[in-house]
Amino acid sequence: MDEEIEVSPFFLCPISLQLMKDPVTVSTGITYDREAIEKWLFSSQNKTCPVTKQQLTHDDDDDLIILTPNHTLRRLIQAWCSINTSYGIQRIPTPKPPTTKTLIEKHLKASDSPHLLIQSLKNLKTIASESETNRRCIESAGAVEFLASIVTKNNTNSSCSTEFAFDDDDDAEDEAIYILYNLHLTEQGLITLINFKNGEFLDSLLRLLQKGNYDSRTYSVFLLKSMSKVAEPTKLANLKTEFFFELVQLLKDQISKKASKATLETLIQLVEFGRNRIRAVESGCVTVLIELLLDCKERKPCKTYSYMDSK
Repeated sequence: MDEEIEVSPFFLCPISLQLMKDPVTVSTGITYDREAIEKWLFSSQNKTCPVTKQQLTHDDDDDLIILTPNHTLRRLIQAWCSINTSYGIQRIPTPKPPTTKTLIEKHLKASDSPHLLIQSLKNLKTIASESETNRRCIESAGAVEFLASIVTKNNTNSSCSTEFAFDDDDDAEDEAIYILYNLHLTEQGLITLINFKNGEFLDSLLRLLQKGNYDSRTYSVFLLKSMSKVAEPTKLANLKTEFFFELVQLLKDQISKKASKATLETLIQLVEFGRNRIRAVESGCVTVLIELLLDCKERKPCKTYSYMDSK
């Protein structure tokens, strides 16, 4: 006969109402599970405590909201889990501490050789995948400009003068574009990309859409979609016609459902500005959309295609 296990309310996150795996305390004294409060703060872009509604304290060095690990509570939760293993409760592993700005800056500087650069990029990718706090720390440490410089240097790679001279340019570029996508950049981070070296990063996205592999083309359109949401109308109105040809080609190639959806959403955003609607038509967008509508069997994607076609 199953027995109901009583869980202390102090072990439950006020947001998710689930057992906390990595309890952290904010400046108001309330403790949350790290994953839940990070989603509240970063993904939903809130700056207040969910329980008290008070403004939360920021770190002066990196302007991130301070989340202090509650080690005592975590140990109590782990002890409770161990006591109740006979009831099927699994012990919560000790979480890995978040990264620091100093460590990220060390990785950014370790790029004097091809091997060190590739290794630094792989380290950044791993750190970024661990938590939202790590992603915001990476961005605040200046990684956006660092990664953008790796991507844009291939714009003039035909010449002998390159900022990083090594044989694995494409590998480094693929790693950099993936990290930029995986960082889920803030609005300021996206604006930094848009304005990087007077639009050179946009030229890089076009080049990747034209000549990149499937992954880099996919991440490029994801970034273009995010950038188009925050870019000034004049920037979007002056996009090169080649962008629309490549977006249409991406629809034709049907790399993945996510890539196709992102491409459609990007086109929907872009055709509102300047002569972009004409550029999209001249690029063969209407014909491709009609073909997709005829082949579409799912209602939701069909509605998206129909909306785009009506533009």
